[in-house]
Amino acid sequence: METLPFFYIKILQILADKYGMSCTLEELTSLLTPVFNATTPFKDIISIEKENQARVLDALLLLNSEGYVFLNSSSDNSSISIKGLIAVHNKVFCN
Repeated sequence: METLPFFYIKILQILADKYGMSCTLEELTSLLTPVFNATTPFKDIISIEKENQARVLDALLLLNSEGYVFLNSSSDNSSISIKGLIAVHNKVFCN
């Protein structure tokens, strides 16, 4: 099984915690703030927020194309797929 970068794993973990619900781009970005704060020096707050949203969207697009998440491009809502759950928790979930 391929390994995903830390940032992608954090996105999948957040979506796994919200399994059965979707998460907006803005909500996901705000939940990832501690990850961004650890890697980004202080700059203008608005420009940082836009950069962070762009990073999250890029990651979601890649995770969507690989089948780890479902991304609704018209609403910017995302949710985790079974493949994403397996990648995060490394076990199969059954109903």
